[in-house]
Amino acid sequence: MTEILDILNEIVLTLTDPNIWIRLSLACILLVILVLFSVWQNTKLEKKIVWSFFRGLIQIILLGSILLLIFGIDELWLLYIILLFMCFFAAYTNWRSYPYPKFFRYNFIAIVTSVMIIMTFALLSRLIPNFDGIIYQPTESTGSSLGSFVIPVGSMVIFFAMRESGVALERLKSDLLKSKGEIEAALALGATPNRAIRFLLRDSFRASLVPTINRVAVLGIVAIPGLMSGMIIGGASPIEAAIYQIVVFMMLLTAAFFTSIVTNYLFTKQFFTSEDQINLEFYNIISKKKKAKKK
Repeated sequence: MTEILDILNEIVLTLTDPNIWIRLSLACILLVILVLFSVWQNTKLEKKIVWSFFRGLIQIILLGSILLLIFGIDELWLLYIILLFMCFFAAYTNWRSYPYPKFFRYNFIAIVTSVMIIMTFALLSRLIPNFDGIIYQPTESTGSSLGSFVIPVGSMVIFFAMRESGVALERLKSDLLKSKGEIEAALALGATPNRAIRFLLRDSFRASLVPTINRVAVLGIVAIPGLMSGMIIGGASPIEAAIYQIVVFMMLLTAAFFTSIVTNYLFTKQFFTSEDQINLEFYNIISKKKKAKKK
């Protein structure tokens, strides 16, 4: 209870610090310039710009307050429960964009499995610093609690898994609809369902992973990644920040790949009947959204 009161007191002290509001007021000068430019160009976006700014400001302050509470957590089981809720909402968000039968269930299973395996591996192999598998030992440059590493890194892994599995599924669905004749021909010649769509699965994985692989290839040349920038601003050594950044990128790539594989393989099980034929009912369901978009 005392720790919670200390955190609440820190939130109040931060929000009443005049220096913060002075900096925010100076930043609003840029907002005014943007609004004036919008009026000049008659984009009719002035209200949306102002509303989005203040809505985002409130949301980000609330997020910061919640993170202060979460970052005080050292119990690993409680952090995993928080990650589980985040996985649920990630799968739900994906399902809202791709409302196909059983997709929420498949995507949730895939995201949870990949995130929990990767985060557990990161903890046990000490990819997350100062954690010996049981006790987190904070230092001045690495954060005050285990939650200050597990939640930010876990959220990045979840977001990447959600986004890339959605991209892979959309590519797979599009290719399944376009390649119906080829798939039927392959089945007629005796190919198994998995063999008939193997090239489609491969292409869907490539579509989701190639952009991320390209980002890894230009690390430190085209741009300084967000995690590395944040650690440097926070006072960490640039070399240390660079190593953590590449470690996190490998975690993100692995999560994206594994989640895409599991989601797409489970999804394609519905595309075929038990007699190894195309499930026309399911085909019609996933093709309806495509037709609606064309209209």
